[in-house]
Amino acid sequence: MTNQLKFVNHASFYIANGESLLLVDPWVEGTVFNNGWRLLDSTTSNAGLIGELAARKCNTFIWFSHEHPDHFSITFIQKLKQAFPGKVTMLYQQTRDRRVLAFLKKNGFDVIECAPGITITLDRKLSITVYPFAEGDSYCLIQSGKRFILNLNDCPVSTQALCRKVRTSIAPVTDKIDILFTQFGYANWVGNPFEPGLRRRAAAEKRERISLQMRTLAPGLTIPFASFVAFCSIENSYLNDYQNSAYTIRQWSSLSQDTENLRFMKPGDSVDLDHATAGNTVRMSQAAVAHWEQLGCMTRPLLPPEPSASLADLKAAFTRYRKVIAAHLPLLPHALERLGLIKPLRIHFPDLRLSVRFSYVSGYIALPPGSAFDISMSSSSAVFMFTNEYGFNTTHVNGRFRTANNTALLRFFRFFMPQNMVRQGYGIRHPLATATRLAGNVLGRLRAGA
Repeated sequence: MTNQLKFVNHASFYIANGESLLLVDPWVEGTVFNNGWRLLDSTTSNAGLIGELAARKCNTFIWFSHEHPDHFSITFIQKLKQAFPGKVTMLYQQTRDRRVLAFLKKNGFDVIECAPGITITLDRKLSITVYPFAEGDSYCLIQSGKRFILNLNDCPVSTQALCRKVRTSIAPVTDKIDILFTQFGYANWVGNPFEPGLRRRAAAEKRERISLQMRTLAPGLTIPFASFVAFCSIENSYLNDYQNSAYTIRQWSSLSQDTENLRFMKPGDSVDLDHATAGNTVRMSQAAVAHWEQLGCMTRPLLPPEPSASLADLKAAFTRYRKVIAAHLPLLPHALERLGLIKPLRIHFPDLRLSVRFSYVSGYIALPPGSAFDISMSSSSAVFMFTNEYGFNTTHVNGRFRTANNTALLRFFRFFMPQNMVRQGYGIRHPLATATRLAGNVLGRLRAGA
């Protein structure tokens, strides 16, 4: 094939035309999100993918949609640096903090910063146009020959207005979409173990989102992906109970003409982009659905929690966390807490049989036994959350916690708003953008009456 699309795993595929190869979002081995997710198909590897890329002997480009580890795999990047014999050019969206750019350049890669909506020509027949979405994500339009592939990955394009916005954004490049890639499963904490209704609704929302995208964007083919994972810890495995699978999505799609052009791929599957149609990809999709269904039925050992942290570890982690936040957002968390826009967070640690109140103003306070709390999690998860830039974000995605009541999750989100702001590049170096972001948050809360 001179215009080939090959599926790698989870959210990753590549397009190769003999002259160039464009790989997107490679995560092919290991667990991510602090041991919260594992791949359903574990047959792929960093070494195997790198060897396959090297064997192609063509110009190699890699695009990363966002910084989540199931799309931006540090272990893959490090292995690529060590083992790939040729040159690789990375592509990433322009960001305020330029952290990803700096990381990739530090590791010796050439990087193209993709300005919003500006087409990057990779060769005579291959190009990519990148569009930022929400806080840190992005989607892309790839043109290979005469075919156009829209990759929405994790972007929650879930309303008519957002679908129209996507359609408008790509209109200067094309008025047709030959293939749409889009997420099909929920990908974060969705309720406590005794709240399965929340997960049923989340799974249904994903199905309706796909249907809406197919009706509004009218792709020739829709390929669901970026959800071939399982929650793999003893603390979060219950979240798998109502997750969409390739089989359930295929069964659902067969009930409506709106979704009749939906097809699945498995690792190693490839199509000739110049000739791929809904009709000639039926058998490939049927085999892929059977493959994913078989893997989904397999029983795998769950990962245990990490060893407990000590009280001293917890206190030290939170002390460091407050210092980091204060360095980027001086006095701001204190002011927000004193105004009641952020409230202290009470976390219960079952492994320590202890609850602690964390406050930007008053610091770390151990609570008496039996005290009310907002969130319950292991002490090791809390240390991770306070220590890492993506600590809260990772914890929300991996679902290794419980909430005590209906308002606890919102309180959890708001407490870590400063961490999320720092992660997104806000702070004293960008005062105007920071003030605008804060004003938007405050106005949003006032409108919501919260």
